[in-house]
Order: sequence, then structure tokens, then C-alpha cells
Amino acid sequence: MMAHHCWKRLLAAPLLLLCLATVARAADIDRKDPVAMVQQATESLLQLARDARSYAPADKPRYYHEVSGVLHPVIDTEYFARGVMATYASARVYKSLGSDAEREAFKARVSRFADTMERVLIETYADVLLTFEGERIDVVLVPGDDISTGKARVQQTIYTKEGNAYVVQYSAYRNKGGEWQIYNVVVEGVNMGATYRSQFADAVERNGGDVDYVVDNWQSLMGQAARSKSGSKSPQQDSAGQGG
Repeated sequence: MMAHHCWKRLLAAPLLLLCLATVARAADIDRKDPVAMVQQATESLLQLARDARSYAPADKPRYYHEVSGVLHPVIDTEYFARGVMATYASARVYKSLGSDAEREAFKARVSRFADTMERVLIETYADVLLTFEGERIDVVLVPGDDISTGKARVQQTIYTKEGNAYVVQYSAYRNKGGEWQIYNVVVEGVNMGATYRSQFADAVERNGGDVDYVVDNWQSLMGQAARSKSGSKSPQQDSAGQGG
């Protein structure tokens, strides 16, 4: 739904997960059908961005708040966060914990990471959305998918004014309330859930297995990774090596 340079910026951002131009205010869209949700949401969020161009440069917090109101209800951020954290947020690990304190710390860690990812997503996506100038957006259910199974992929093809076409696939599931939520996105063949999972595991390894450090510093760690692929030491590793 954006020109190529916008997609490149999103792919480099700490948390695309979901480039999600696919969501609208929960009261305004049909969340009983994944295709209708994406279609109605796309139109709603693009209108929000058009309206915000007059005030967003001077009032980013207001704009981010508006985008948050759009994204939060339909993205299962915790589902995505658990997928990115992988074994560090698995049910197996949780069941192996020996005390209530450990289990509470486990749940708090996942919750913090989900909050961080949502914040980064909203700010990154909101900024890119302001720059979008597209021609047409088509939305269809991925051929072969059956929504009666409770999971589906919705494909969005974005046509730019320059004549380019970009494909985004949103993975969604029907929650216990019978409404659809998005939990992953594939942008031009790049699976963002898998990409961030690999980055998370690498960050934990580079920081001595300290999962809490990675969770609490995810945004800055991903910013460093985007700026440099040189494999330089993380801030924690640098500080650990000083004075010793």
C-alpha cells in the first residue's frame, strides 16, 4: 500500500509486524469477515492519515494516539510477541518454572515485550503512512484458504502511481469471541514474524542469554542492527568489558 521506498523503510524498522494498513476503528469494521476487515480498515486508516497531515507535524503524540486506536483492537500483539520470543515465551518453559514468582516474571516479560512491539509498530507505521501516495489497493482471500478453519490469509496488492505493484499477506485467526485478529504479515515475500524471531534469538545470544535485557532494550538493539551489520558489541557487552 505504499511506494517501494516506504516498504524498504518499514522492512528496516524494528517492528513492522504488520505494516498493517489493515485495520480500522473496531466499531467501524466488520471483524466477522477477514477480507471485509482488511478492506474497510485500509480505507479507514488511509483517511485518518490524510486528515492528520494538517496537524501531525506539530502534534505527533495526537497522531500516534489516533493510529493506536485503529491498530490496537485488531492486532494480537501478544500472540505475535510470543512467536518472536519463541522458546523464551513457550508454554513448555512456563510449565517448567518452579515458583509463582518465576511464573509472574515470565508473564510480565511477555507483556512488556508485546507493549514495546506495539509502540514501535505504531510509531513506525504512522510515520510511513503519512508519506503514502498510492493508486489502487486490491484485497482478496488467498486462494485455497478456508475461513471456516478459523485461520486465513488476506492478500493486499498495492499499486503505486508509478505503476509498480507490491503484495502484502496478513495472517489472521478467529478469536474466542468470533472476531478476526491479525498476528503476522509477509511483505513482498519477507515473513516478518520469522525475521524478528531470528533477530530476537541473535540478540539474546549476543547479550549473554539475558532475555530481560533484550526485552527492555529491543527498540535500541534493533536500531543498532539496522544501522550496522558489522557485528559490533552491544552496549551491555561493552559495559561488561569495561573496568574488568
